[in-house]
Amino acid sequence: MNRLCHIGAAVAISLLILYFGCAPNQTVEGPAGSERACIQGTVRYRSPIDSTEVPYANTTINAWRHGTDQALVETKADQEGKYCIEVPLGGYTVDLRVWGLERFETQNYVCQGTAGNIDLGNTPAQCGGDCIKVDILAECRKRVERIK
Repeated sequence: MNRLCHIGAAVAISLLILYFGCAPNQTVEGPAGSERACIQGTVRYRSPIDSTEVPYANTTINAWRHGTDQALVETKADQEGKYCIEVPLGGYTVDLRVWGLERFETQNYVCQGTAGNIDLGNTPAQCGGDCIKVDILAECRKRVERIK
């Protein structure tokens, strides 16, 4: 029975990774012609093995309205951990969140990072232009397996 639980958990985690890793970028659209601001930077994680900072390639970055559970938009970092995300302008601030599962030396880790309360200002901008610069550092902690 214990082996079946481990197989079931592995299948469930694989399905979650497949679902979130392959989902199209999701946005909350403003009115037609609404202006956007952009945030760009680099996502890195601190290696749990030797504490070096490494680019977090291909990870998903989510933008949220600060202090709420209202998702705005998401994007993916490139191979070097660089990203650019466009969010609707408005009288609010933004939080960026990164979350992922990684494997280091036969151990599973959960890597999480945030950058919070980012003021978008009032000037519209698009990726490739003069964006707000925000780097994110994710910390990785050993995933604790539940034992029954």
